[in-house]
Amino acid sequence: MTTKRMDWIDTAKGIGIFLVVWGHFYASDTLKIVIYGFHMPLFFFLSGYLYKTRAISLPAFLKKKSKQLLVPFFLFQIITFVVVGALTFVASKQLAASPITLLQQFFFLNGDVGFNSPLWFLVVLFSVEVVFFVMMRYFPKWQGPVALLFLILAVFLSTKSGTRLTWGLQIVPLSWLFYYAGFQCRSWYFLTWKLLQKKYIILLMAFFYVFAVFYLNRGQIVGFRSNNLGNFFVFAVAAILGILVFCLICGRIGKSKLWGLFGRHSLVIMGTHYFFLMLYANGWKILTHQSLDTAYPTWITLLLTCFAFLIYYLCFHIQNLIHTNNRQKKEFFQ
Repeated sequence: MTTKRMDWIDTAKGIGIFLVVWGHFYASDTLKIVIYGFHMPLFFFLSGYLYKTRAISLPAFLKKKSKQLLVPFFLFQIITFVVVGALTFVASKQLAASPITLLQQFFFLNGDVGFNSPLWFLVVLFSVEVVFFVMMRYFPKWQGPVALLFLILAVFLSTKSGTRLTWGLQIVPLSWLFYYAGFQCRSWYFLTWKLLQKKYIILLMAFFYVFAVFYLNRGQIVGFRSNNLGNFFVFAVAAILGILVFCLICGRIGKSKLWGLFGRHSLVIMGTHYFFLMLYANGWKILTHQSLDTAYPTWITLLLTCFAFLIYYLCFHIQNLIHTNNRQKKEFFQ
């Protein structure tokens, strides 16, 4: 599970982003308890798992990560603000918010990114990656003290649930810890340990995960970005259990053409799936003159999610066909 990224990492990212979208599409509280207990920690964990020590300077690293994370963030923000702003103005002849608030949301200055809320992940991951790079590049022997410091900060900030800081700084310590866990997991080849490959161990961890999120953490619907975690240590242990079970299952699935496709485009899906919420809400209002409820039966939410992913599949497939056709033409004329 450590040699070929395509064999399971992209599968994990693909299924993971499906769960993210499913949780956002009018999911029931029960489904949210299961999904939210580990889905955002999972993506920080996978990012840390993929980290490789690089012999590059800090400016070069900042440039690279800015292109990978901040440029998409602002691109999605521009699209979102144009679309939402235009629809709001047409409907009410007013702006979606005051100019000051819109400016703060656009640059993530007040802890809120506006309508397209999943975009917070890109900025927080950027901060986490930079902090982790600085530690590994300049202070590699300080990993233990740094991890302890971030654990203390994460525990403290969990007592301030609801607090939102510029660029999501309130969630950086906790996100960093899951990133570091992923890095250490790969360093120790933890997912390849024979004991963890046994089915009964996976089932046992899955049982304790469900027990933890429903009973030990009293059915807390985790709000990761706002540090609304319930019991911090129960949440942390449960999240690690959920991540391990999920990764081990994806390891058994291995390479998947379908899930791998979604995994490779998970950033696009994360940045655009809220537009489906807009489509569903406005479409339903036009048809019935009523607003959508906050939650629906699982089969309905699953159907809405599958419809969105069908559209994504068609878009990505067409994109691949165009890319392949252009490449063949280029090779033909060379």
